[in-house]
Amino acid sequence: MNKKGFTIIEVLVSLVILSIIVVISSNILSSSFESERKTSSHLNNIKELNLSSSIFRRDIRQMANVPLRDFYGNSIFGTFVSYENSNRIMFNTNVKSLSNQVSPIKRIEYFYDNDALIRRQYFSSNPYDQNQFVENKLIDNVSELNFVFMHENKWHNQWPIVSKTAKKVPILIKLEFSIDNKKYTWLIEPNLPNAYQG
Repeated sequence: MNKKGFTIIEVLVSLVILSIIVVISSNILSSSFESERKTSSHLNNIKELNLSSSIFRRDIRQMANVPLRDFYGNSIFGTFVSYENSNRIMFNTNVKSLSNQVSPIKRIEYFYDNDALIRRQYFSSNPYDQNQFVENKLIDNVSELNFVFMHENKWHNQWPIVSKTAKKVPILIKLEFSIDNKKYTWLIEPNLPNAYQG
């Protein structure tokens, strides 16, 4: 007597094979989603670093080599300032303004605070109100950060170095920082060869 159909063993074997195929397929799919997520995250980090680098380079290259004043109107020693071991730079730069009646020269500060590189822009070149500024976090999760400056083929961790450099900007500015144990170095040439005459 010929019976048409499947035995229980044949059904069980086919179910086991089908379940193995489903498990393998779901693992491949899961791993491809994880890979896509990591790649997307890495690309976003690269985009953020590129944008931050562009902003920093633009500010340095559009620097205005003019005297700085403190919030009380007193002269600051230098047209570009970074005190020793401060992880901070301060200078004036040309920032596009919506109005032609407002000076495009603005005070800019970059500094390291709470594991981040911060950009602070005041509304004038020599502000009187130290609380009137716009602040942006350019890079987050920074484990260490240093600014160094080239003068006469040597790197220095402060600027100005001596009185003759007070009216000049460094030939090169180097920003070194680490994110997730990866070291980064940005090297910028300010493109201002002349000293301030005034």
